[in-house]
Amino acid sequence: MTTTSNPSAMPVAADRKSGVSQWLPLPLDVLLLCLALLLTYTPTLYTLLGTTDAALWQKGEHSHGPIMAAVSSWLLFKRWCEFNESATASPAVPKGQAWAWPCFVFGAFWYVVGRSLGIIYFEVGSFIPMLTGVILLVGGWSLLNAVKFPLFFFVFMVPLPGFVIDPVSQFVKLQVSTVTTELLWFFGYPASHTGVIINIGQYQLLVADACAGMRTLFMLEAMGILYINVMRHTSWLRNISLALLIVPISFTANCIRVIFLALLTYHFGDEVGQGFLHGFAGIVLFTVALALIIMLDTFLRAVSATLSARKGATS
Repeated sequence: MTTTSNPSAMPVAADRKSGVSQWLPLPLDVLLLCLALLLTYTPTLYTLLGTTDAALWQKGEHSHGPIMAAVSSWLLFKRWCEFNESATASPAVPKGQAWAWPCFVFGAFWYVVGRSLGIIYFEVGSFIPMLTGVILLVGGWSLLNAVKFPLFFFVFMVPLPGFVIDPVSQFVKLQVSTVTTELLWFFGYPASHTGVIINIGQYQLLVADACAGMRTLFMLEAMGILYINVMRHTSWLRNISLALLIVPISFTANCIRVIFLALLTYHFGDEVGQGFLHGFAGIVLFTVALALIIMLDTFLRAVSATLSARKGATS
């Protein structure tokens, strides 16, 4: 009695580990596809990091872009490697592979439109459907499911247009200015505000975008979502609640930062308030925000445990 094997049913991972590929973190064909995608977007990276007006990643309100891109790339690489290590066998044609081509067409359309018309938002945003196409072409739906979070996280690197950022930033800065002056006045400080300009004693402070604008809200929301993913909570209600509550947490952290800078300026002068400690206040902002997120997560965890215990006792 003889046995035959179907080549299409052989483990793909084992086949790809042969030769030089066994020394690579990802299969050689995957690395070549990713390299081709990177080369395609090299002019875009040059535009974002150059010296022209379109170099948005060089500007304060969009300077989080490279950080988000680096974090997303690292997460994608890590999850992709984990998927390859856990995969035992897969069909010759991964399920969902045909959907790669609509993704390529959709991404290429917005890339061409953005590149030809100089709309950097379309050009950068097209990277996500193009990368989705690469993922589907290589591993189909199973690989896409494994790397869906880092793929989503790339959204935070895409610059937002001014007509979206400016109204929201202006509203947030105005509310931060109001809350800051009200609190300082309550504690006996001679504080008032005119729009986004805070008057405290003989000093005037402008609440800029970098202090309390859309950029900080965007980065803190990204940090909170990353925290939720790293903690790997199973409750969708808890995850969604925590993600939504990051918005008031960001607002609170921004208020604390502006109060901190206002008090520094009032007690030690403008040079101290605008010097090294001004940059240090940014670290304070993210430290406070992270601490508030962890405290809120701990509270939600305690509430969830209490409700589960009561439900178990009544059943």
